[in-house]
Amino acid sequence: MNSKIQYNFLQDRTCKKILSLLNKKEDTTRFVGGCVRDSLVGIETNDIDIATKLKPDDVVSILNSASIKVIPTGIDHGTVSVFSKNFNFEITTLRSDISTDGRHAEVIFSDNWEEDSSRRDFTINSIYLKQNGDIYDPHNGIKHLKEGKIVFIGDPDERINEDYLRILRFFRFNAFYGNDNLKLSNNSIKACAKNKNKIRKLSSERIHNEFFKILNSTNSYFIINIMKKIGILDILFDEKVETKFFKKLLLIEKKNSLTIDQIIRFVSLAPNAEKNYLSDLKMFNFSKKDKKKLLLLTNHEFKINNKLDKNDIKKILYLVDKQSLVDLAIMSWALSADKIIDREWISILSKISKIKVPIFPIKANDLLDLGLKEGPIIGEIFKEIEQDWINSNFELNKEELLLKSKVYISAKSHNIS
Repeated sequence: MNSKIQYNFLQDRTCKKILSLLNKKEDTTRFVGGCVRDSLVGIETNDIDIATKLKPDDVVSILNSASIKVIPTGIDHGTVSVFSKNFNFEITTLRSDISTDGRHAEVIFSDNWEEDSSRRDFTINSIYLKQNGDIYDPHNGIKHLKEGKIVFIGDPDERINEDYLRILRFFRFNAFYGNDNLKLSNNSIKACAKNKNKIRKLSSERIHNEFFKILNSTNSYFIINIMKKIGILDILFDEKVETKFFKKLLLIEKKNSLTIDQIIRFVSLAPNAEKNYLSDLKMFNFSKKDKKKLLLLTNHEFKINNKLDKNDIKKILYLVDKQSLVDLAIMSWALSADKIIDREWISILSKISKIKVPIFPIKANDLLDLGLKEGPIIGEIFKEIEQDWINSNFELNKEELLLKSKVYISAKSHNIS
């Protein structure tokens, strides 16, 4: 890692134009934050943060005059956005905090780079890149990035109380950029533990976004375990969390080269909770799609094990889609006493991918053609012959099912008369 490095976004035409326009008079505008940090460790990014001495209205005026469309995404706080084909640019005027309440900050605009850098959260996020490729690194962010250390700028307790989300961000950045030498005695850990209950004051959207980024990291178990030890997981999960199944799930994923959905990782932290418990957690903001998956993965009616045969798999596939059954199988594997490398589980996953999902050959119109009138009786007959079809391991064909339908119709007609 060195300060002279090739940054992919510097080659973008729109990026070059924005910087040239905003730097027309002097060095007033620089890249900062994630795009610089990630480039230094060889990660390409599409989100480009730009810091400038120019006031927001001036930024809008300069770029609009050059036919660059500007969106006033947070103009009251100094931020405007530009979206190009390859990158999303967020341009923010240098700022200084007047007051903060842990969720929001009142700011004044500034033209002082050091002042702007000192209000940021971590040293690795306070590295500035000039248009000519020179680096401005007032808090030794490059050194800390190289060492795998996530260091608050100034006093950790003060930084956290400016924005409580920084507790979760501290763990998220450790999960992606940190090393495994993080100790509970670390002053930053102590500050996070001291202020952990303030997480409750954050919106579920902000918590959800940060926590799922942690779950999706390569070093998630190490970080999740520390979060559990200092009580943060108890706050997020109402004290019903454990990590042993989460650890096994990650090992299954790694050793068998699987790609596991982050919702499964989430469920593995509280796999034995009641059906609606996880989807109803107030600290998270799940979409309808994710809630549906959570309900499926916590539905203990499905008995999935590595002894399922082809017909067992077919019967479950008739009730859920293939991906859902794969998710259920992987979760069941993690919860079982079976080994991390297990040929039978791999065989189950292979069978799921190959088996054709059964399609019931009877439609409601087929029953109407037999002389039935519309009403509850159609649903009753339909349900009975569908169950017969399932019990036959899906082997009964349409003609055989229609014959059974006639028998059921006759029996019901006899009972009615």
